Amino acid sequence: MQERVEDAFTRFNHIGNLEGHGDWVTCIQTSNLQKDNEDNQLLITGSRDKTVMIWKLTGNEDVDNYEGNANRLYGVPLKSLTGHNHFVSDIALSADNLFCLSSSWDKPSDSGILEPVRPPEPSLATPRKSTPSASPTTTDKLSHLVPTEPSSSGTPSLIASTPMNRTTTPTGFPPSDTPPDKSNPYFATAGWDGRLKIWQSNFLVKYSFRAHKDNINSLAIAPTGIHVATGGRENVLKIWELSDLKEEYRALNTGAPINKVCFNPNKQWIAAACENGVQVFDLMNNSDDAIAKLIVEKPKKKKESKLRADSYPCTSLAWSADGRKLFAGFTDNIIRVYDVNIEDKN
Repeated sequence: MQERVEDAFTRFNHIGNLEGHGDWVTCIQTSNLQKDNEDNQLLITGSRDKTVMIWKLTGNEDVDNYEGNANRLYGVPLKSLTGHNHFVSDIALSADNLFCLSSSWDKPSDSGILEPVRPPEPSLATPRKSTPSASPTTTDKLSHLVPTEPSSSGTPSLIASTPMNRTTTPTGFPPSDTPPDKSNPYFATAGWDGRLKIWQSNFLVKYSFRAHKDNINSLAIAPTGIHVATGGRENVLKIWELSDLKEEYRALNTGAPINKVCFNPNKQWIAAACENGVQVFDLMNNSDDAIAKLIVEKPKKKKESKLRADSYPCTSLAWSADGRKLFAGFTDNIIRVYDVNIEDKN
């Protein structure tokens, strides 16, 4: 297995892995920023192994015996939260980082769960010299929310909302001629019907249109609230400007289906988790080419089908709160951690 970073300006550097899940990592959530220049080292992930896992990010302190960054462990699992009886599909953190909400492919009565999550005590974060096993030291049960009914269309749906706790415009974003109205936040939803809907805060639909011809697998709202990104089976990452939804603002070809999209919180970059790896685009760049490609090649065998993919698909993605780390989950059940240089490059 070999990690490959295609980046002309060396903005991305693979610095370690997180190992512990027993199946594909389907969702990643980093802690929210509480104070300026503070990055709380808390990470929560969900997987097809039906668990939600809480991690303590230790950096490379516990991996002195490993050679090379590719084999280093960047953190240790602290808790495994159980209670779902099917794949965990998505997770979200409250603004104060104290509660985690997760969803799965459970039957409707098990569609939502809630568990208090507090940053680990320093005593729990002691670096370990050995590789953590797939079973963390503690396992907690998840408590259930009131069940919700599936959508009338029967298709999986996605939802995103404008950031509520940001008081300043992130650096790296250009001023807009039509800044969003902060007093009137909005929601965006999408689904396998290819439609993108923009909702007002009173839950009335403001815009509804066919954004993609095929399934939409992921959507994200930029930190400024000006742009919405969508991606799915169509191999195209589309950026929509809220002030003009007649056509896409940008259409970026990824060459493979997209599983997840997310904006960098401090730069006008967007990352796409694709079937051929991770691709990162700079929306300030006139070129539609990715500024970086993060690829994990599969081990080569002597006798194998030519139809077999050469690299592992990326199934989940998240930036750290300060935008200087990128966490990517692949179908080999491993989360790769990349250090990101967000300083301007020529």
